[in-house]
Amino acid sequence: MARMGAHGQGSITKRRPDGRLQIAVTWPDGRRIYRMIPAMSDARAQARKAEAVRRELIGLREQDLEPSTQTLEAFLRSWLRGLRDARHARIRPRTLEFYTMIVDRHIIPALGHHRLGRLGERHVQAWLDADTGSPRSVHHHRAVLRRALNVAVRQRIIGRNPALGVELPELDDFAGDPLTVEEAHRLLAATAKDHLGALWRVALVTGLRSAEVSAIAWDDVDFDAGALTVRHQLARVDDEEEPWILVDQTKGGRSLHRLSIDPATVAALRAHKRRMAKLRRSDWRYHGLAFLTPTGSPIGRSGLLRAFHAALKRAGISQRRFHDLRVSSATLLAELGVDEHVRMARLGHATAAMARHYAVARDELDRDASTRLAEAIG
Repeated sequence: MARMGAHGQGSITKRRPDGRLQIAVTWPDGRRIYRMIPAMSDARAQARKAEAVRRELIGLREQDLEPSTQTLEAFLRSWLRGLRDARHARIRPRTLEFYTMIVDRHIIPALGHHRLGRLGERHVQAWLDADTGSPRSVHHHRAVLRRALNVAVRQRIIGRNPALGVELPELDDFAGDPLTVEEAHRLLAATAKDHLGALWRVALVTGLRSAEVSAIAWDDVDFDAGALTVRHQLARVDDEEEPWILVDQTKGGRSLHRLSIDPATVAALRAHKRRMAKLRRSDWRYHGLAFLTPTGSPIGRSGLLRAFHAALKRAGISQRRFHDLRVSSATLLAELGVDEHVRMARLGHATAAMARHYAVARDELDRDASTRLAEAIG
């Protein structure tokens, strides 16, 4: 018995005597692409699976992704295009930018010419072994290829993922280089009246990531209650007129979205708000953000890092990553004896499964952690 779809939509045919279902879809050049669904005791389940495969093949044909002849480059371009054009974003803009960079600079030049169906572990292993990047970069490069090829497996373009069975270099265990209490004192004292002096204090007290602290809006700060709400992170997009957007979901989520801040940090933010009001010019576009560049634009990652390095130099402190402010916050809280579950909740170090456990970190405990850290750094 054969089930024929509308013209050009393929067919599903039952093969006797083994009971398999054959799916056939015609490609634009006249060739027929076949897939088989083995016999199953549940005929309805078998029919549903066959229909799903037929739809997948139709989708591949519409994307010009011929399973047997397409190259890895063609598939990766289509994969990135799908991520970029999806009506509901599946990844953050910054992550998409990162994936695109790795695909363009590292994967396609080395492996893009291979037919997708013939790409094997030996090709991937040779590519990784020749990678001149750091061990962590090699892990990132392989992770992007693995994620893309997992999609190819789910779409039944290939039978298995050749990026899985490879060996990777060992990673150096670098936890970070936190500031000491004395260095934190010097940084805040040297930059107290600077354009971004309040930002360094907020980052130390809250442990926010660079994209999160850059996205703090004045509406997120409750001056009277001494708290700020982590709502967004800042991301760059390919738009000349408005290259920055606020992404609602922060990395990893947070078990405490509302973070306590101490009176000294509140005072620093009040002073910063007054300073920004004096600097504001009529030609600035209103963003509602607490921290801006001297020209009134949101502060991107590279600009923030340059300003941070300049602040460290002014304070006579050795260079650090901006992320080391987050490491400093976690380290100082631990040294001050703040309970681990409070630290985890405050810094957002919680998986979805553990978030319920960390929910016991009540507001008063979070406020106590903020106060103790603020007293330590001055």
